[in-house]
Amino acid sequence: MQVTSVKRVHQSDWAVSGVRFLRARDIVAASKGEESTDLLYISQMMYEQYSALSGKVKVGDLLVTGVGSIGVPYLINTEVPLYFKDGNIIWFRNESIDGVFLYYSFSAQSIQRFIRLSAGTGTVGTYTIETGRQTPVQLPSPDEQNMVGHLLANVDHLITLHQRELERLKNVKKALLEKMFA
Repeated sequence: MQVTSVKRVHQSDWAVSGVRFLRARDIVAASKGEESTDLLYISQMMYEQYSALSGKVKVGDLLVTGVGSIGVPYLINTEVPLYFKDGNIIWFRNESIDGVFLYYSFSAQSIQRFIRLSAGTGTVGTYTIETGRQTPVQLPSPDEQNMVGHLLANVDHLITLHQRELERLKNVKKALLEKMFA
């Protein structure tokens, strides 16, 4: 698969509406189930112009943070246009791997260890396009990729449901304690 990035968008080109513009921090927030509070956009015209040069992300592609919290994956799972910060986010243009499987592969300890070790020991570690190209991804058959990816997605969904139930029960407990000792 091709590992690349996009044409640079300057801060002066950011907008308050248009096509969503992702930064590494937005991907990190999404990985924690949070929504960024300061959403950024670029104009539709700039998106079309720059995408003509760099290409457009598509369903199944993977974006991975390359600075800050490095190695955080973000699976493109919608056709809604988006653009991202070059250099800070590495783009895995996926042509043949099950996207969900690829996403969970990047969450696995072996790839995360590779990313940490290849990031360097400077002030700020970075995961680059070059090290992205060297990332060892083990690939079972397409059917197995699909089964493993979707099994892990179902487990994640169950964990989310149980976390919500736990939060609800904590709130019930808190309300009962307040009522009991008021």
